[in-house]
Amino acid sequence: MDVVARWVSIIGHPFAMTLVMVLGAALHFSAPREAFQTLLLVTLIALLPVAALMIRQVRRGSWSNVDASDRAERPLLFTVGIVALSVLLGAVLVFQPGSFLLRGVAGVLIMLAVCAVATRWIKVSLHMAFGALATTTLLSLGSPAGWVLLALMPGLAWSRLALKRHRPTEVVIGLLVGGAFGYAINNF
Repeated sequence: MDVVARWVSIIGHPFAMTLVMVLGAALHFSAPREAFQTLLLVTLIALLPVAALMIRQVRRGSWSNVDASDRAERPLLFTVGIVALSVLLGAVLVFQPGSFLLRGVAGVLIMLAVCAVATRWIKVSLHMAFGALATTTLLSLGSPAGWVLLALMPGLAWSRLALKRHRPTEVVIGLLVGGAFGYAINNF
């Protein structure tokens, strides 16, 4: 059962959800070539630094896994994520000021800041937050990928609980936070 839960967790990882969301939104708003350039921009500036941190921390033995499952591991994860997103926001402001990406990056940046502050009291499931964010965003754009992600969400919630990475409350709060920010990004 742990093997299935681990695979579901990997498939629903925040990186995977981000890539699906960015590609789906970019294809909605731009031509395929520009969509892949946007995906590359997000990957290089926002995801790569966080991935490097995760690999480094696990290899050093500072983290037990790449999910930063211990609440004490989260501040460094949030710091690197927020700095990377701030750099991405600056790049978007300079190079693509009218891009759909502007609201998306700003919204995710605020969402991460909210989760970082909440870490004092609760370890919000980032898997669920990013899953709900991607699902909400893609559904609001009319993308079929949104329906696929929606179908994945119950399994993702189960995997986070089965792997003992979160308590039910943390999973639900992640779902609500991600859904709320997805709605806000697409409607305000």
